[in-house]
Amino acid sequence: MALKRPYAVILLVVFGLAGWKVWDVVTRGNENVLALTTTRTMEERVTSLENRVYYLEKNAGLISSKSTSKAKESFVSLLGGDTNSFDWAKISGTDFTLDISLYGKTVEVSWQGWLQGTGAVRLYDSTNHRAVDFSEYVSSSDGKKSFYSKAMSIWRGQNQYYIEGKTTNGVITLSAPRLKIVTR
Repeated sequence: MALKRPYAVILLVVFGLAGWKVWDVVTRGNENVLALTTTRTMEERVTSLENRVYYLEKNAGLISSKSTSKAKESFVSLLGGDTNSFDWAKISGTDFTLDISLYGKTVEVSWQGWLQGTGAVRLYDSTNHRAVDFSEYVSSSDGKKSFYSKAMSIWRGQNQYYIEGKTTNGVITLSAPRLKIVTR
């Protein structure tokens, strides 16, 4: 019986310490342990778990933090030229190839340049046999003026383009045309 008594004392001490530890967790509201007697709402518990999962995934490299990178602009110079056609006609030497997938996922393309004379210019997608949406610029006065298009509708893939022009009176001259490519 003498050997059983020390075991009983040790067990009482262990259970006593364990009880104090449990009481300490319950009364202090330890953030890392949720006891059954906690007063947190279900929404608070879910939010806490979501935050922990996000933190663990971020540290494991499974997700990247949101970046507030600025837009990057690049310009592609094109060749200009002139035309005296009263209907849409290709301005010779203005062929180029464009594949927007080479610039990233979020790409916005517009174009700009100088136009002298009364008439219009636009980009033509010869791969898909269509005028590029929002690329047309019309000039109703004879002087030299700069123009800037809105964001154009460029189709995916490696497509061939050229510049078309038409005049309403004499000759129009397109100079310093270039594409503006904005990536985010």
